Amino acid sequence: MKKLWNWIKKAWRRFWREDEYDGSVYHLSQSDKRDLWYGAFMVSMCVVAFCSFVIAFSNIRVSRKNSEDMEELMKMVATYMGSATEDEYEEIARTIRNDLVFTEYGQEIGNYIQYIPNTADGCRICTGDFPSQVYLVCANTGEPYSLDLFEAGRNSDSGDYGYTAMSFGYDEISETSLHITKSPGQKEGSVAVQRGRGIVSVQKMKALFCDDCIREILETVEHQLMEEVVIYDAVQKKFYPIEDGTTEIGGYTLQMEYHEGDYEIGIRYEGEEP
Repeated sequence: MKKLWNWIKKAWRRFWREDEYDGSVYHLSQSDKRDLWYGAFMVSMCVVAFCSFVIAFSNIRVSRKNSEDMEELMKMVATYMGSATEDEYEEIARTIRNDLVFTEYGQEIGNYIQYIPNTADGCRICTGDFPSQVYLVCANTGEPYSLDLFEAGRNSDSGDYGYTAMSFGYDEISETSLHITKSPGQKEGSVAVQRGRGIVSVQKMKALFCDDCIREILETVEHQLMEEVVIYDAVQKKFYPIEDGTTEIGGYTLQMEYHEGDYEIGIRYEGEEP
């Protein structure tokens, strides 16, 4: 350690040795080296200061531009809402939703929902009772519609499966209607999904589901044509989007087809009869 310290002191003294007028030196003198180092240091500091100034100026300019854009946006929204008739409110709300909300938050679902407080007393998914396995869940109402062909607790000896059961569902917000038909004896059924406005209300979801389930539902339907209804596997605790193709859940096979704005879901039970 002592040798290292002595070597450092000798190197320091050699570096600061005055040899500016030493004629025996045939390379850069120590004073020349000091001038070069000092010049490089000052140039570097000037470059850093200039870059910092440019970045700060750019940030101030961008912030001012964002403030002006936000002010102009609020004036535009206020003008729209103040001059609209009652019949025009719905169209204006849809325009604001499509042009403003999804442009800002379309790629960041978490940012989209974090500003709305969650008021749900209990999550319809986490705390709900799901005796069946496959469900259609309406995002706006939280209502689950069972797609299982066989009733819970029944088996092949409990009665005749020769009947046909029908059930219906409706979402007033999105104006989507469901027509569910089941034929347990044939181990098949179908669902007709007739779409309306195709609106998903995050405010309504905040009163029905926990934030984790909302995030999962929104991520599932992202970039899908059908957003207001999802398929839920109550056994695996997993969501599926309604899209063209085949989805297998447990012993069920769901064949989904898109027809002129609506969906047709075919249900087929491929497993053993419960």
